[in-house]
Amino acid sequence: MVEMEEDNEGMDSKTRLNQFCQRYCLRPVTRKDILYSTTKFGNKQYQSIVRLNCMESQEYAGELCEAPKDAEKSAAQQALKAFQAVIASLPAGKPVKKKPPPSELDEVNKQIADAENPALTDKVKLNALCMRIAKRPLEKGETIYETQQLGVGKNPSGYQATVRLPCLPEDWAMKLFAGEVCQNKQAAEQSAAGIALKALEEDQALCALAEEKVPKKPSEKEGKKAKGKSWKGWWVSKGGPDLPRELVSEAPVAATVLEWKGSFGWVKLSQPLEHPAASKREGKVYLHRQDLKDGKELLVEGEMVFVSLYTDSMGLGAAEA
Repeated sequence: MVEMEEDNEGMDSKTRLNQFCQRYCLRPVTRKDILYSTTKFGNKQYQSIVRLNCMESQEYAGELCEAPKDAEKSAAQQALKAFQAVIASLPAGKPVKKKPPPSELDEVNKQIADAENPALTDKVKLNALCMRIAKRPLEKGETIYETQQLGVGKNPSGYQATVRLPCLPEDWAMKLFAGEVCQNKQAAEQSAAGIALKALEEDQALCALAEEKVPKKPSEKEGKKAKGKSWKGWWVSKGGPDLPRELVSEAPVAATVLEWKGSFGWVKLSQPLEHPAASKREGKVYLHRQDLKDGKELLVEGEMVFVSLYTDSMGLGAAEA
């Protein structure tokens, strides 16, 4: 259960976000200015995204919560954290200087303004791009930052962070992006996010995927025949463990669990497999939670399992035998 923060006056994060937007925009906000969309995962898991139409339509995803209202508050809390520097710069009780209307800004000035906006950090941009590529809100553990302190003692020589993005397709899910050495952990994570963001933006296939429009939900008659699930009014085709499969071997094969990432993981076969798909992903084989036996929810790194093998459009996969 995510604990919601309140300020000294007892206001929850949604109220504080509303007040911040009013001060920033120099006007009362309307229902269309701050929009929340909530998605249900499983039995009692909810995740919300808040869209700030009054602030260039930026979006922020909250953590998984047990109630829809808490999910909205979590999303508002993430937005407030992203705008923390902006909030701190606002004079108490005084509105920020009003910006000229967009019609008075040319494209160059807009790009400069975006670059100087402290809320649009590389971590925020990376998260937004990953959501556009995945076509869904991200779950906890799908952007993984790890920071290492360099040097010892009270005066370390610096920090270096890495980021992995399991939410991305195919080999991108296993890539590790390392940032530069920085003076603090926050800067180190931003550096790693910047390296990852640049790599993603330079890949034409990922950029094309990010720009793809998800088809609208079909009519009720068509929906009975269609396969997939809805998210925020869009109709998303099935993927991951729900892709069409072609059986490779029914005979159980021994494998070792390399890592587990919440709802899926990677295993390595004990014996080499002669198959065109076996060379992909550096020999790692995909295994989803729904393919585990006896109601298990996860596997432990280093655990030995017996699996049957299949292929789909993404590569080689396994199901516990």
